[in-house]
Amino acid sequence: MSSNPKSRARTDFLRRKVSEVQRSWDEKKVLRLILAVELQGLEGSGAAVTDAIESDAVAPDKFKGKKSKAATKAGAQKYQWEIVRSFGLEDGEIAKFQDPYHWLTHFPTLAKEVLKKFGLGCDWRRSFVTTDMNPYYDAFVKWQMRKLKKLGKVVKDMRYTIYSPLDGQPCADHDRAIGEGVQPQEYVLIKMKVISPFPPRLKALEGRKVYLAAATLRPETMYGQTNCWVLPDGVYGAFEINDTDVFILTARAALNLAYQHLSRVPEKPTCLCELSGNDLIGLALKSPLAFNETMYAFPMLSVLTDKGTGIVTSVPSDSPDDFMALQDLVTKPPLRAKYGLKDEWVLPYKVVPIIHIPEFCDKSAEKVCHDLKIKSQNDKAKLAEAKRMTYLKGFTDGTMIVGEFSGRKVQEAKPLIKTKLLEEGTSVLYSDPEKKLMSRSGDECVVALTDQWYITCGETEWKLKAVKCLSGINIFSAETRNGFEHTLGWLNQWACSRSFGLGTRIPWDEQFLVESLSDSTLYMAYYTVSHVLQNGNMYGKEISSIKPEEMTDDVWDYVFCDGPAPKSDIPPTLLNKMKQEFQYWYPFDIGCLYSSDATRFALADAGDGMDDTNFVTETANSAVMRLTKEISWMEEIVAAESKLRAGLLTTYPDHVFANEMNIAIQETEKSYNFFMFRDALKSGFYDLQLARDEYRLSCGASGMNHDLLWRFMDVQTMLITPICPHYAEYVWQKILKKEGFAIKAGWPVADTPDLALRIANKYLQDSIVSMRKLLQKQESGSKKPKKGAAPALPSVEKKDEH
Repeated sequence: MSSNPKSRARTDFLRRKVSEVQRSWDEKKVLRLILAVELQGLEGSGAAVTDAIESDAVAPDKFKGKKSKAATKAGAQKYQWEIVRSFGLEDGEIAKFQDPYHWLTHFPTLAKEVLKKFGLGCDWRRSFVTTDMNPYYDAFVKWQMRKLKKLGKVVKDMRYTIYSPLDGQPCADHDRAIGEGVQPQEYVLIKMKVISPFPPRLKALEGRKVYLAAATLRPETMYGQTNCWVLPDGVYGAFEINDTDVFILTARAALNLAYQHLSRVPEKPTCLCELSGNDLIGLALKSPLAFNETMYAFPMLSVLTDKGTGIVTSVPSDSPDDFMALQDLVTKPPLRAKYGLKDEWVLPYKVVPIIHIPEFCDKSAEKVCHDLKIKSQNDKAKLAEAKRMTYLKGFTDGTMIVGEFSGRKVQEAKPLIKTKLLEEGTSVLYSDPEKKLMSRSGDECVVALTDQWYITCGETEWKLKAVKCLSGINIFSAETRNGFEHTLGWLNQWACSRSFGLGTRIPWDEQFLVESLSDSTLYMAYYTVSHVLQNGNMYGKEISSIKPEEMTDDVWDYVFCDGPAPKSDIPPTLLNKMKQEFQYWYPFDIGCLYSSDATRFALADAGDGMDDTNFVTETANSAVMRLTKEISWMEEIVAAESKLRAGLLTTYPDHVFANEMNIAIQETEKSYNFFMFRDALKSGFYDLQLARDEYRLSCGASGMNHDLLWRFMDVQTMLITPICPHYAEYVWQKILKKEGFAIKAGWPVADTPDLALRIANKYLQDSIVSMRKLLQKQESGSKKPKKGAAPALPSVEKKDEH
């Protein structure tokens, strides 16, 4: 084979072996493992699968404008029409995808073929599509939902949920281009009343109750208000909330409110006039709970208008940012003059102590800013640390020292003060996405107050069971466990219904569909019986011994929940077969440009853990070279078999090499058990290669041991099989002439590693390297002419033969 890196001969060789090996697997009906594969769109992978296969309905007028999730995350501006066209489809064929069901008939079969070429080991009889297109799976999801409702785990209520105004329905994680996992963040919206007379820019609002609406997460601190903050260059508006009230805030906040039943026209904010932050500076305000009867709106350049409402109430006693910003205005007359602030608006206002924190006394912000030597509101890093310290201690250790809840811990008083504000009508609840969130339709999502069905995941008893279950699971990544624990911490009521799309209708309320994550929660269980129900057809359309309508709730209970034997027309033998399939424990031990195995090699080398991995083309190219060179080396060894040293292991290199193989077997098994494929590749391939190369160099004239080399080829083949099964199968059958299949050969047996021998050998090898360097240095030094001596004539040295 050509060693030219640009030659395709080596890659073509590996690809031919893939086809030959897969044919042999198919002929012998080799089943490697049961593997659940959920299709996810990844336009950059070259596979003809897109996100819409996840049961997304695409309305005809939106199809050309609906972004791919993968493309959006990558920052590309490709839309589904362009992506599907890149698969080689003509516009006429692409137009068929306006029917959402066409996605389900076109892509799954193509995806199956791509995955088979990749060498994926699946029991393809168990393939299925979800949604009501598959009547068996539809019956399965309906049973799941009815069972949850019967257990009291599904309720209908008005709740805050992430919502896409463009799509007109809640936006679940699978529907998001940006913002997976983002939840609604609840605030208390403080109604800071604008005191008459109104300035000229607000004259159109005379006769209305006008409020600056400030969003806060700390209602217990409202006793200490001295002013509020606005962004001078910020864009605001006066929006009608009802027939009498007007809120001044940002347009995006008004849109959120409009979907939370706080707009005169539902879902359509009505702006009476646009305002800038400068228009608001100096407004006289009256704010609930504040000891100061009148306060004013001041400028702050760090106010965010893409979060909250763009109006921030100021509590300098407990907020380091507020304290330093107010101090800047108090101590800097030019700054007051720049924004037209009168002295009487600023100078009389002192810090109002409201919470006692043992570590920081009654004015925590002032003390921490002094301790950290913060000079101004522009010292962002120190202010962030000060905020972390005061907010945490204030909540955990703070005690109220003012108001009707004086003497109570902040943790106790916080909900009580919140309730007081809401009941008095001086505040309203407001919810905002925790972070910016974009739907795959391209619009920014809001938080809406929607009437829909929820799964009560936050129920205490249920959550405790989940926590207990998690504690007994062997999870191979601490980051994964932390992620589970974090999710169990915040998960409360999960919206399980949506208005349109593909899926299963909620059986008792068919105007809604089951949301696309809720209908997939248990499909791992469905895999165990899908082949019995569907007779090998992924759509459940083949003639089967069991009819979809025969899969009643009693039957599902019997199969999955150990329920009583149902009264059914399904033969008892089939009922028992499904039950046994579910209860059986499946042991789980273990098309490309570069060939399947080189691609798999590069993917394994891409890294372990929870971070997204990068496919490196140089690694795939290197894998092609490594695998084909290894095949050539083994063929040379087999051809020269008679020249190898026979007999027992007698030399020091023999024992070192045998020991390295024992170590590789144990370390690679441990890595596979913990799903650390990069580590497995290192110990089971790279390190073994280095050990073999060192052995070859160390043997010298005595030559390499025959049995040891055959042991090496056996071991290396078995260790690399999970990553490069086609390569391993070729070596196993064609070079080593073994019976059966490499993928069925099991795991090699290892003797107890001798770690002392490994340490001793490393010391020896390091010493050899050091001595060679020293010798080389001495030889090069002896050739330097002495000072003042004539330069030596050039000489021809013999090439070192060793």
